[in-house]
Amino acid sequence: MGKKNIVWNDYISQNERFADFFNGVVFHGHQVVLPEDLTPLDSKLWRRQQEKNSYNEYIRDTVKLWKHGDKKYILSLEPEESPHFALPVKYMNYESVQYDRQYKERMKDHRKNRDLCPDEYLTGFSASDRLLPVVTIGIYLGEKKWSGCSHLSEMTGIKEGSGTINRYLAPFCNEFHANLINIYDLKTCDVFQTDLREVFGFLRFREDKKQLRIYVEGNEAFGHLQEDAFDVLSAYGAIDLELCKEEYRTKEGIDMCLALQQWKEEARTEGKAEGKAEGIAAMNKLIYFMVKEGRAEELLRSSKNSDYQRKLMQECGIDMY
Repeated sequence: MGKKNIVWNDYISQNERFADFFNGVVFHGHQVVLPEDLTPLDSKLWRRQQEKNSYNEYIRDTVKLWKHGDKKYILSLEPEESPHFALPVKYMNYESVQYDRQYKERMKDHRKNRDLCPDEYLTGFSASDRLLPVVTIGIYLGEKKWSGCSHLSEMTGIKEGSGTINRYLAPFCNEFHANLINIYDLKTCDVFQTDLREVFGFLRFREDKKQLRIYVEGNEAFGHLQEDAFDVLSAYGAIDLELCKEEYRTKEGIDMCLALQQWKEEARTEGKAEGKAEGIAAMNKLIYFMVKEGRAEELLRSSKNSDYQRKLMQECGIDMY
């Protein structure tokens, strides 16, 4: 697991944010999932390989048990940093192993209690048994445009109407849809009530530094971000903020406005340095060309007349600085 994943999972593992995500994305902002109704689950799953007498390990990112009234659900969030072209298979494996674990736990209990009728005993599962629904949602936090798959049929290429054989087989070929939320596709971040609103908003503007600055400066919440939220922005935000974090710390939290202000000043200083270097390089080209052509007097004149210097550079095909 990479650093970005660790930072994100530490951030989203808080029940308030985890609940806020599902409320915002699944329940359109209605407060259905309550933080106090969430319980962390083990993210490690295993599937035994009968022939080799070994196990395959599957590590999920953030998994929680949600109790809603007398019902229970298994909810999972999976961050994605880059387009994934086998995402349906990845999530399908996660969910099948999660269901398989539940099935084996029921089977073990029944074997121990010996409470199954002959027909049920063969499967180890009773007619009244129920498995907890497993809901997996991926969150795309990458900078590149998402171009991965979300349906199993995209990977198999078998769809109704795509050839004579496929037309008959497609209805019998099970589909699997990988739920993926692309933060760039969110119509609004106002459905969130925690700092998910600021984190997603920031990441959506990270490629446009001007709009990013306007967004941050116009949002008071960025003046007192919690540290783990700041860490997410530093990890995913395309701006190196982590090294000077202590300089942005206040009594209320981390001040993103101060962080961006320093970034702005550093960018301006770097821009001046780059401009100076480009100017020196352009001048060196002009000197070389004019001396080579025996036009030293014109070169001397250009050193005292910036307009004439620009004219010579244009004449020599040298990029202006």
